[in-house]
Amino acid sequence: MRTIAALHALLTVVMLVLWLAVGDTPWTALANLATFWWTVPALGLMLVALLRRDGRALALFAVPGLLWLWAYGSAFTGGPVEAAADLRVANFNTFVHAEGEQHVLDLVEETDPDVLVLQEVFPPRQQALELALAGDLPYHHVEQSPGVGGVGVWSRHPITDVRLVDEASQVSRTTFVVTIDVDGRPLQVVPAHLISPCPTCGASILERLELEGDVRRAEIGNALAALSPGTPVVVAGDLNSNERSVAYRRLTAAGFRDPQREVGEGMGFTWPADRRVPALVRIDWILVRDLDPVAAWVDEARGSDHRPVVVDLAFPTQEG
Repeated sequence: MRTIAALHALLTVVMLVLWLAVGDTPWTALANLATFWWTVPALGLMLVALLRRDGRALALFAVPGLLWLWAYGSAFTGGPVEAAADLRVANFNTFVHAEGEQHVLDLVEETDPDVLVLQEVFPPRQQALELALAGDLPYHHVEQSPGVGGVGVWSRHPITDVRLVDEASQVSRTTFVVTIDVDGRPLQVVPAHLISPCPTCGASILERLELEGDVRRAEIGNALAALSPGTPVVVAGDLNSNERSVAYRRLTAAGFRDPQREVGEGMGFTWPADRRVPALVRIDWILVRDLDPVAAWVDEARGSDHRPVVVDLAFPTQEG
């Protein structure tokens, strides 16, 4: 048992050194994505070591155990707050291989969002949704990217401005910033679908991971550059990255908050959404700036390989 504990502790120390020394690289990307899963066993093993009164094994297992508590412990201490919400935002990767659009309409009917952000919306699905949602979410904007479908925003409130975001690379998906008038208060929304793991984007897995990391970094940078300062923002989408990624950390460094972490319950895993396999990673996010999270949850699987994400938000109270 002490050998296992020593190896687990050594792996953790190596990863911490890599994170501090080189950050998000092709060598750490896969470990970043799976950090929850290679650290969480330490909690149970700490209990076993305690019951066996093996102090050395307990101390060694505490290294990954404490990393898990530091990185993920807060995900299990949050929950909705008692406050009035001004709007509800739902995000959903609608899945290229899903048939029709009924799974999207079911989500809208059951969650009643004020703003709906979608990915993998191919033209036939776009046209069907424009007709079906004309009553509930009459304002919309969609930008298509060849081969991967479009990203779109549907809104209960008027869209007053649309700005395209500069494309970060030839493999990036087109996106934009819409400004929505929410009862006289402007809100910016960015629908994001960052580059996916791409078998044709490099000769080896490390080259692909390096490209994807560089491109996602640039994609987030371009989106941030397109924002108007001082106006509340929602960034929502399939980010193909988790909380250890440079994309997530760049957004949080720019002042974005994570409603799932603050007012959600649990890890909020979103992929894969096949009912026979539990979701294992969280790659679909809604992050906000200059807005207060009230509630957040991952909705049930429905017709896609991703689960939808829903948040309730409030505009900050104006003082003075």
